Amino acid sequence: MTADAPAASPPPTAPATESAAAPAVDAAPKTESDVRNLQDKFNHLLDQRNSFNDLARKAAEERNQLNDHRREMAAGIDGHKTARDAANEEMRKHKELRNAYQDQAKALIAQKKGKAGGLERSLPLMVRKLRNDLQAKIELQQTTTLTVAKERVLVEEISAIWKDLKEKEAELKKQQVVAVELSGADGDIDALFAKADAEHEEVLKHQKVAQENHEKFIAAVKETRVLVNEANAKHAEFVACKTKADENHNKAMELREKVMSIRNDRKAAFDAQRTEIREVNQTARRSVSDPRAIERAQESALDQLKKGGKIQLGF
Repeated sequence: MTADAPAASPPPTAPATESAAAPAVDAAPKTESDVRNLQDKFNHLLDQRNSFNDLARKAAEERNQLNDHRREMAAGIDGHKTARDAANEEMRKHKELRNAYQDQAKALIAQKKGKAGGLERSLPLMVRKLRNDLQAKIELQQTTTLTVAKERVLVEEISAIWKDLKEKEAELKKQQVVAVELSGADGDIDALFAKADAEHEEVLKHQKVAQENHEKFIAAVKETRVLVNEANAKHAEFVACKTKADENHNKAMELREKVMSIRNDRKAAFDAQRTEIREVNQTARRSVSDPRAIERAQESALDQLKKGGKIQLGF
């Protein structure tokens, strides 16, 4: 038929048309390269994330070890403080006894010399009142919330009352000693000074124990502060590394989504092309078995050419 010649001439231009459109449809080399680059970036981000996680884990372990050591030190601090306070309490008791024996001895000496002086009958009442006042001030301090200034004033008042009480109690003990019979005064005086000396030795012994435990307490407190600072620094390092790890993880997940999206798009395009090829092959197979198929295809190609349309190659 006369349409065969015109229909045969256009085919050389058809591949050019298809070829020109190919880069827009099938950008496989470029897209694959982009995917590989994204995959490399994804793997690098994962490596960075894992490295920061390892650093964070190491910092956390070191922080926990420091905190464990600090807790162990805290138990030792409490022990030194308890031992120091107990030794100080014993020292005070022996100091009071020492002072009482000394005061008794001095009172005997004064009595012996006729210088004992008169007794103050109101002294027991004064001692009782001072004890009540001291107790009231201490209860006020323990049960009332005060400003720093008021707290300081109250502490000074307690200290003053305590000092006055001790002085009055010492005087009261002196008065109680005055009743000691003056017979054998020299022997009694010597015995009292001997007891005072023995109590003084106890004072020195407990003072030494208190001082040793106080020094250990102070040293342990200083070491604990160092441990606290080091633990805080390790915690800050842990937080910084964990933050970096999370940032790299989030970026990696974003890249993963992008890579998956590109691959899904490419798969969809590939599946569409494969479906189109399958349909073309099926059409070709049907055309081979149809004697009029070639002729119809040529007529269709000619019509498309006349209309300025795109010629579809194959049957």
